[in-house]
Amino acid sequence: MHGSKYANIGTVILYLEPVLNTYLGQYMNILTVSDMPTGPLRDLVSRIWSEKLSPFTVSSPFDVDDSCKLVVCRYPRSKPSMNHVDGFMMAKDIPAVLSYLQTHGYKIDTDLTKIIQRSGVSIGEGTRKMICLFSYTPMKI
Repeated sequence: MHGSKYANIGTVILYLEPVLNTYLGQYMNILTVSDMPTGPLRDLVSRIWSEKLSPFTVSSPFDVDDSCKLVVCRYPRSKPSMNHVDGFMMAKDIPAVLSYLQTHGYKIDTDLTKIIQRSGVSIGEGTRKMICLFSYTPMKI
């Protein structure tokens, strides 16, 4: 079996995504990514399990399991929890995350981001919103 020609391209999507915080009993918007990134951001991304936003949401056989999320963390190699929400990067942290990407060898693809946003195609399933697409290029020494 041959692998997909689209696999391992290295483009990652940054999302703002609502997550149900069962500890606090409220929703919070956190930054997530579509795939585990390469480069230094990898140390700031962690997997968490989250509840469905609504018990009335029914999955189709074609849906990807979205209960496991790749969240952007405030601290390297941390495992944020719902009772310590300061470990999650949130909407107010978007400028800091974009700045981090730019200063650590990532290319924010504004052209592709604009094309997708203008197309009207919803890249973020459900209620998550796409912020941008980015990829990592190791810095040359």
